[in-house]
Amino acid sequence: MGARSIEQVPVWIVTGFLGSGKTTLLNRVLCDTGFRQAAVVVGEYGTVGVDDRLLEASPARKRIVDGGCQCGHVHDEIGARLLDLAQSREDAADCDLFDCAIVETSGLDDPVPLVQLLSTDPVITRHYALQSVVTVVDGLHGRECLQRWSEAVKQASVADTVVISKIDLAPPELLTSLQQDIGRLNPAARIFRAIRGDVDARELLAPTVTDGAVDMVSRLAQIEQALSANANTRSAIDPLLATFALSHDEPVTRPGLVLWLHLLAGLRGSGLMRVKGIVNVEGRPVAIHAVQKVVSEPQELAAWPDDDHRTRLVFIVRGMDADDVRTTFQALHTEAGRDTRNLVIRPERYAAFVKAIQAFRHSDTRPSPESVL
Repeated sequence: MGARSIEQVPVWIVTGFLGSGKTTLLNRVLCDTGFRQAAVVVGEYGTVGVDDRLLEASPARKRIVDGGCQCGHVHDEIGARLLDLAQSREDAADCDLFDCAIVETSGLDDPVPLVQLLSTDPVITRHYALQSVVTVVDGLHGRECLQRWSEAVKQASVADTVVISKIDLAPPELLTSLQQDIGRLNPAARIFRAIRGDVDARELLAPTVTDGAVDMVSRLAQIEQALSANANTRSAIDPLLATFALSHDEPVTRPGLVLWLHLLAGLRGSGLMRVKGIVNVEGRPVAIHAVQKVVSEPQELAAWPDDDHRTRLVFIVRGMDADDVRTTFQALHTEAGRDTRNLVIRPERYAAFVKAIQAFRHSDTRPSPESVL
């Protein structure tokens, strides 16, 4: 097939703090008929990629930035993936030809350098035209994030559109206060409310950026003012902040998985910045999400996203040791002491689990060396 003429492809940025619901929102967008041919670039954060496997996009139109970090060069990596997609588009078969692109950043990324890149870099803008920045804010934990994390402030400040997620989990007065906070931080932003990403995709992604370079100057000024006004924001570069992966070869039971998740959240939920992954539940792929003390209902996927059928979980935590978490999982065997053949409680397994949980409850807050970011 001959080379196609080069034209600017509309591109959107979807950002938001850890566990806010970016992937859920993006999957809803990709289900809309107007975005089924979208290309997606995902900024992962951690040692094992999970977000990309949960995205319902064609592998041919998906690119991953592995192991997103705070090194300051993630936006360059995302730019490289977009250029790779642009090259593939010129000779793509019709079934893989994308007509727009969406970039999902990791939860701890500062979106400002990426907005600058997509607005001003001549190589990027030859292929792509930035439409708008969509920031997802957790309706339950959003106010706390804005008070504690400078990244969350930047993400909300740079947005053209803000989606307040998980509104079914938060009391109305908290949602009202959060929306007022966002309004003070970014008066020009459109604000949507959503449950499990259920918004009108076309209205959500309506273009709002008319002059990326000029718009970026004003937004940078807004961000600096917001950070100066909130002296309590802190950097995500924190010696207690850690990321690690947990994998498990054998299938687990649904009751055991639910029990383990709720025990984890109940005992140490304040340190669970995000838990996300795919679990092999009795042979079926099940997606799980947890943020602090809130554990979302496990969702069974239609099919495995790849040939790897192991349980794969990614944790981003504060003040929690990776080995402590792994110990509770292994001690439980994720069966809550049940024998899968006859459902009889096995006392020795349950005793081992209780012992591990007691140790986990009282473990110190030093992250293991492999996990420090």
